[in-house]
Amino acid sequence: MICCAPYSGRVFMTSVGMVIAAVVIEIFPDINCSQPKGLRPSLSQHFSMSAITSKATQTQQVRASDQGRVLLVTNQTGDTAYSEELVRAGFTVVSVDSAAAALLALQRTRPHVIITDMNLSGITATELARMLTQAQDGMLLIFVGDEDATAARRGAAQSAGAFGYFQVPDEIKMMLARTAQLVAIKQTMDRLHAEVDRDYLTGLANRRRFRTAIGQEVERWRRYSVPCALLLVDIDHLKLINDAHGHSAGDIVIRHTARALTELSRDNDTAARLGGEEFALLLAATSDVQALAVAERLRSAVSSTMVETIGTVTVSIGVASCPSHADSERSLYAASDAALYCAKREGRNLTAVAVASGTGGGTASAALS
Repeated sequence: MICCAPYSGRVFMTSVGMVIAAVVIEIFPDINCSQPKGLRPSLSQHFSMSAITSKATQTQQVRASDQGRVLLVTNQTGDTAYSEELVRAGFTVVSVDSAAAALLALQRTRPHVIITDMNLSGITATELARMLTQAQDGMLLIFVGDEDATAARRGAAQSAGAFGYFQVPDEIKMMLARTAQLVAIKQTMDRLHAEVDRDYLTGLANRRRFRTAIGQEVERWRRYSVPCALLLVDIDHLKLINDAHGHSAGDIVIRHTARALTELSRDNDTAARLGGEEFALLLAATSDVQALAVAERLRSAVSSTMVETIGTVTVSIGVASCPSHADSERSLYAASDAALYCAKREGRNLTAVAVASGTGGGTASAALS
């Protein structure tokens, strides 16, 4: 039996409220929280809809290349009047007509904001909001409907976790303004998260971000039977490269490998540097057969490009998938790690795939060249 170091499956969670507070301070830097209460402007003065809309518009102009992505959940299968308004306002809109479709679209489209009809068929907006926030932490929601926007209805929306209720089409402009505000906040939240969770040398996700991602993917498999796969990647003989050419050359090799990982990963995958010469590529909605194909493309991409002053660089890769080889974060990591050990033991510059295990732990099969 091949032993591997234990892996902690604990997930790092950040309070959405605390992050939003930090984001608001960044977007509105003129707020001086150190002033005495009597000298501070009121919240209503700072957060008037016009000020928020103006700031959100400026943020969107600065980030013109990063359009706001909106997931629209309604009973209608075609475009609605407000979906057309959202498109005209510059947002990228994906429309779905059921809760199940919304949960699938959440992973595929990675929306900044979700707008949902209060009168969905078969499920209440409150239940959908709970499902969405459980599926992905930090979701920003807006409720819409054709009923009057009374104080009670707005309060109910806020109690359900939404950032307001708007009567459409009468309050379409207010809905667009709130959407722009939330997109700006979510983009800033994403950037702050990325800075905290990024490896300083490569720009890839770090170990902490990887732990969060693998927990989310395995939980998605448990809830919705969506498979996932993990590639563990080691640069072959990095210590010899450091000894022969210096650590600056080793850094060049690490960045070279990171670029290959980035080019082969999709938006919903997680490419991470776990430390030293070890990397991971977590593949969402991917079977073991598909993961093996990705691993071979990655191995070829790294070795096919010569690294200046060093020459050819190779990697060894271990592949495992959930549920084929594992049923938990710990067992998925262990199965991939065992496969990686097999690839290195068999001569390196190889890909090895874990084999199914009755306990979900996984061991490594023969390496594949």
